[in-house]
Amino acid sequence: MADDSNLDSMYFIDTERYNCPYCNRRHVVYRIKSVAYFDWSDEKKCQAIFVECQSCRKVSMHLAYAAITKSDSSGTGYVFITKAIDRLVFYSVPTSYHVIDSRIPAILRELLDEAQGCLKSNFLTGASACVRKIVYELARLQKAEGENYDERIKNLKQRLPSVDSTYFDTLLTIQQVTSDKVHEESYDGWESRHLRAITASLVEALQQIYVLPKVREERREAILKLKDEILGEKKEKT
Repeated sequence: MADDSNLDSMYFIDTERYNCPYCNRRHVVYRIKSVAYFDWSDEKKCQAIFVECQSCRKVSMHLAYAAITKSDSSGTGYVFITKAIDRLVFYSVPTSYHVIDSRIPAILRELLDEAQGCLKSNFLTGASACVRKIVYELARLQKAEGENYDERIKNLKQRLPSVDSTYFDTLLTIQQVTSDKVHEESYDGWESRHLRAITASLVEALQQIYVLPKVREERREAILKLKDEILGEKKEKT
């Protein structure tokens, strides 16, 4: 059986369906509401594409340097001319859509959203600063200790044994291979590929820390409710 779970992590699945950043519905139909063009620089053009979810009717904006739309057959609207939309769009609003669950604390969601936005625009210094701030705030929320990035990650790994250690190990490994400096103020920053691995690890770690326990509790409560209903029905019959 084919595994298409990777589609859930995409913004645009194909030229007709996407994962809505507002109502969080997967594989929902969208339409291109409008398209605009502007000068990004003296020599570079940019296309702004406004996409409307056909479920919640909210509109997201997507920027691409390449012209990736054309008029549809009726001449009254637009369609994408390629399925590789995610690869060609370099910036979207909202930037991080459904991957940041509302059960994750707001301060972490905002920083992760900003980090992913900076990364998408290749603002690596800003993305690096946001990532390190996420680690600092996560350590504060979890009452972890440490004077620098490495120490805080190691302490979080000890304090959160239920979280897959792979994610913490990834955060540590990338730091160690990119910088041998100890003090926060002397840090140079990460490259794009490092930041992508770090943000992916942070997303998964935050999911395991804040989301999965609540999902399990919600499922447990649903099962207990069903059990109580069955027992109630049995008592009524007797």
